[in-house]
Amino acid sequence: MTVREAIESRRSIPFFDPKIEIAQKELTDLLELSNLAPSSMNLQPWEYIVCTSPEAKQKLREASYNQAKVTEASAVIILLGNLEHHLHADEVASSQIKNGYFGEDRRVGFVDMALGAYTANPQKQRDEAFRGGSLWAMTFMLAAHEAGWDTAPLGGFVPEQVSTTFNIPETHLPVLLIAIGKRPSDANILPRNERISTKRLAHWETW
Repeated sequence: MTVREAIESRRSIPFFDPKIEIAQKELTDLLELSNLAPSSMNLQPWEYIVCTSPEAKQKLREASYNQAKVTEASAVIILLGNLEHHLHADEVASSQIKNGYFGEDRRVGFVDMALGAYTANPQKQRDEAFRGGSLWAMTFMLAAHEAGWDTAPLGGFVPEQVSTTFNIPETHLPVLLIAIGKRPSDANILPRNERISTKRLAHWETW
């Protein structure tokens, strides 16, 4: 499957076969692949809670307006935006130095740049958490589709309830839920809805 084929054929599935399970190794492989998503300064402003047990999915369903797909899916990822992702800067600098992007003499400057950009700037922290998280989420859904799994992104949940239920610290914000599983064999999937045209959406050079 090419990237074009994956984009054109991926669909958000509203229902899953609750009898199908996903192996932890396969799910882990998809998570690791998705960590290759781009992020500002390679700071990876995402973490996630993986819900596979019926108990965890039921708790999540109660915080998600009782959407059946949450418990029907093989797993649901609670994607979190890490507001303190700038604290990864020294670790990222080590990787940059190891791979030859710059020398040890630039470590302090790189770390200071990251800390200066995000420390005491809650709006920028939040913006980057959601921006980076969105890139991760799309990467995960395309990777899952290529591997033969269906997914559905869910924005319908109560963030405060999710945070309380799953003991999420204040430094991490629930960004999105991603259900993964397989559609029932007899599912009737309607045609994709028309998209607003590029002609209406694109502004070349200026507005």
